[in-house]
Amino acid sequence: MKDKNYFLRKAQENFPELNYTVLTPDISEFTASSGDSVILDLGNHAVGHFSFSFDNVEKFIDAPVRLIIRFGEDMREISDDISQYNGNVSKTWLQEEILNLDYPQKTEMPRRYACRYIKITVECTNFPIKIFDFKFTASTSADISALAPSDTKDSLLNKIDCVATNTLKECMQTFFEDGPKRDRRLWIGDLRLEALTNYYTFKNLEIVKRCLYLFAAGEYNNLGFLPSYVFETPYYNSGAAHITDYALLYVVTVCDYYEHTADIVVVNDLLQICKSQLDSFEAILDENLIVTMHDGWFSFIDWCPGLEKLTALQGVYLYTLERFSELLKAIGDEDFKKYSSLLSQVRSACKKHLYDKNAKAFINDLDKKQFSVHSQIWMILGGVISGEEAKKLLIFSLDNENAKQPVTPYMRHYVTEAMLKLGMKDNAVQYLKNLWGGMIDLGADTFWEAYVPDNPDFSPYDDRKGNSLCHAWSCTPSYFIRKYGL
Repeated sequence: MKDKNYFLRKAQENFPELNYTVLTPDISEFTASSGDSVILDLGNHAVGHFSFSFDNVEKFIDAPVRLIIRFGEDMREISDDISQYNGNVSKTWLQEEILNLDYPQKTEMPRRYACRYIKITVECTNFPIKIFDFKFTASTSADISALAPSDTKDSLLNKIDCVATNTLKECMQTFFEDGPKRDRRLWIGDLRLEALTNYYTFKNLEIVKRCLYLFAAGEYNNLGFLPSYVFETPYYNSGAAHITDYALLYVVTVCDYYEHTADIVVVNDLLQICKSQLDSFEAILDENLIVTMHDGWFSFIDWCPGLEKLTALQGVYLYTLERFSELLKAIGDEDFKKYSSLLSQVRSACKKHLYDKNAKAFINDLDKKQFSVHSQIWMILGGVISGEEAKKLLIFSLDNENAKQPVTPYMRHYVTEAMLKLGMKDNAVQYLKNLWGGMIDLGADTFWEAYVPDNPDFSPYDDRKGNSLCHAWSCTPSYFIRKYGL
């Protein structure tokens, strides 16, 4: 197997070119004294760097000017009292800066921001000043000229497609970021969905290769799983988390890549890593071929509070086995027989040990008898049930007020995928309209990290102010709309 330096070199060979656009807000200048403020509107969400100038008006200032500059992805982030922030992610992700400027000058702020609105407050100046020459230099590695309009004639789906492609564009920087405000890193779960959408929109294959190689250079945990995220700035760092379902979905991402490119060189580079992920998962199955708890064991599935995840994780394993078996058969690797045989055995085991015949649903002791949409969807995607039986279960679980429901567009992607797998095209369209359309009704320029229609302030971090309002895993409506002709 290739070593870390090889993978990092291949990642660097596919470093994308950033495209820059200078945006000017709706206000060109304003004159202010202490306590005055102005809110600039860029007209749409943007990711990049902000600059401005200030000068005397009549009297020469003889003391520093203090400005407070707040960047907001929406207007609520501009008006929030961040002194009351109680979230469990760092407060430093909240985009506010205090600048002390000694004399009239042009100021180019060094940090990168994700925003639509910029509020400038003059906290202190001994004489009035003029602030002007506002510029926001936006960056993305997406080639906007490569984006063809969608074929949909439905006005709401068209809006959803536009916001979804805008979300992906903002997250395409030097790699596929999860969110340009927070966390600004590469996660496998986001990568898989960004790459899928990219194949049908901006078609940047180099950035997909780059991301696959960045993970290949990562450090495994004691169970043999890849890191779930990596950093590349200011130098490469392999993330500390090793999420089991993400390790499996890395394999699926490689399968997706081959399906869209037939690039056997990249597949051969990564093939042994893919096999090791599945073999590591097989090693934590019990005598019934059901996954067991181990030290260092963790899965994501969704941010749904209190979610039991074993059945869903088992479904992710089946989903991965099926896709990887297909890949191996396509490239003539004899190991496809091994993984295909295991797929058949594990499917049978899931129906026997995880399915409640009386409830006609995947409810079991291993998940504390919890009924969740997540378990049903991943068993459908894993091929344990199909046809009318699967359709009835899917609809029943989504309509059941006692079932645990998805709270992220990430998990809702897989709900939509299951609908389309079962030929439920009308249901999928309505689902997209209800969930992603609901964010548009609330003014979204880009799609959010988490969204619960009955509780739009829901946050997995205990405070809405910590949420990302431009999040990569939310971009996939464009994938569905364009691939399936919705």
